[in-house]
Amino acid sequence: MSKLEKALEMAQQARGEDSPASETTKETTPVTPAPQKTQAEDTPKVKTACAARPGHIEPVYTQTRVTPADKAVLEKHGILTTDCPEIIIEQYNLLRVKIETAMKENDARSIMVCSPGPKEGKTITAINLAISIARETSRTVLLVDADMRKPAIHKYMGIEAEAGLFEHLTKGTPLNELLINPGIPRLTILTAGTPSDYPADLLGSPAMHDFVTDIKNRYPERLVIFDSPPLNLFSDGLYLARYADTALMVVRSCKSKEEELDKAMEEISHTNLLGIALNRVPARYCPSYDYRGY
Repeated sequence: MSKLEKALEMAQQARGEDSPASETTKETTPVTPAPQKTQAEDTPKVKTACAARPGHIEPVYTQTRVTPADKAVLEKHGILTTDCPEIIIEQYNLLRVKIETAMKENDARSIMVCSPGPKEGKTITAINLAISIARETSRTVLLVDADMRKPAIHKYMGIEAEAGLFEHLTKGTPLNELLINPGIPRLTILTAGTPSDYPADLLGSPAMHDFVTDIKNRYPERLVIFDSPPLNLFSDGLYLARYADTALMVVRSCKSKEEELDKAMEEISHTNLLGIALNRVPARYCPSYDYRGY
């Protein structure tokens, strides 16, 4: 090393700077990455190789349990399958478009499907809406059975589930041990778990707040659908309405009473109600029933 080089090095050291040699060492020293936390859910994989299908999401379920739904059970309960009449599929597609448009306008990420009383069709509507949305390739759907008094989603889909939301809130069971993919791409289900006599206490707990915050913000392309207990029977749905960005009211044609609907709407007046879905409308009243004849 020449005297000039030594002088430069001494001057750099006096100013607290690194010498050229040490800079080179820095650049070539391998850096060990910090350990990453394991996520509680599968990370959706976005396929970008096909330019004709930008943003196509195809989740790889390595942690979520894959349990295909029983097709015979689905058909029995009126759940959407590939063999459903086209008119039924299109009715749910119309509902999907309207819901998605309204949620986009309100910058909403979650929706509570509710009803004034039992047997109005809210659970079937929640399931079919989730399936319809999951058929789009640009988003994922998480369907949460929040009716811990009378869980039904797993029954309507022919899926066995011994643990779910109840176990997550009370025992801290990780979501990756509870979530189920029913064999439908981009759709995951969290069942209610063990039926509880006092679910309102759980739905109003800090654990529920943390859970909802997590599932709503973990993936930007995810839409969360909550199946709520009947509003006029229990306080459970009122607690759930605190967390949902929006709500969809389901009423049954020729069954629901106007005063019951008014009461239910008053109960969630603080929630952004997107609209009312009229369920089990007789085919003769459907405007597109005779479309094929046209």
